[in-house]
Amino acid sequence: MVGHILQYHGAVIKLKELIDSGELGKIQYLYSNRLNIGKIRTEENILWSFAPHDISVILMLLGEMPQTLCATGGEYLQQQIPDTTLTNLDFLSGVKAHIFVSWLHPFKEQKLVVVGDKKMAVFDDMSEERLLLYPHKIEWLQLIPVASKAEAEAVPLTMEEPLKAECRHFIDCVASGDRPKTDGA
Repeated sequence: MVGHILQYHGAVIKLKELIDSGELGKIQYLYSNRLNIGKIRTEENILWSFAPHDISVILMLLGEMPQTLCATGGEYLQQQIPDTTLTNLDFLSGVKAHIFVSWLHPFKEQKLVVVGDKKMAVFDDMSEERLLLYPHKIEWLQLIPVASKAEAEAVPLTMEEPLKAECRHFIDCVASGDRPKTDGA
């Protein structure tokens, strides 16, 4: 079993339900920021340290693998060890995604934004209201797109510590022989 802990987070589980139910409409693009000024690694780069969480969630939410992927980074503290990277993913469905990770950032941010053609969702793991829906609309007036903003709606969540949920799932799979939600495949 792979430790993709965010797939056991109540807000991510609810976000997947919202996408699958069509609440957001057709997904157009996603982006995530996982930023912090914190422990700087010497044995791994920021892409391998931070981005697997976001890659895992994006692939799970979309249910598809990217057609193309491009990652670039900057090495500011140590040669050959990027401190900041930007990864772009293009999917066959037309969805695009980008992931920005850095441990050279003035404040901690852990956000995932999902933009659909009906609604937009923001998962902010640093906020008390972890998942917000924005029912913004784009209307075409005389061939000009005009944004009509709406207030954010907090999505009610059943919150449980993700690590605890992941460990319980692992124990259940060992006992039952079932395939884990986050298996190696």
